[in-house]
Amino acid sequence: MTDMDNGSWVIFELPGFTTSNVGTPQNSLAALRSATATSYYKGDGTLWVKLVANVAPGAAAGARGGRGGGTAVQVSK
Repeated sequence: MTDMDNGSWVIFELPGFTTSNVGTPQNSLAALRSATATSYYKGDGTLWVKLVANVAPGAAAGARGGRGGGTAVQVSK
């Protein structure tokens, strides 16, 4: 993700996916929604991933990767 303000977040529902290369596992969707860092929840054949933008202190707006620093995740089945 690019052009996200520090601390902004988005949740993706990814049916059929099972693993994430980043994030903290959560034990419920409610816990995922409350998480303040990039996290994921696996349930009922779906992977839910919450990406939280984390901009390095002092990073300039418009720097490589945008304001959001290019927060990214890779998922697999």
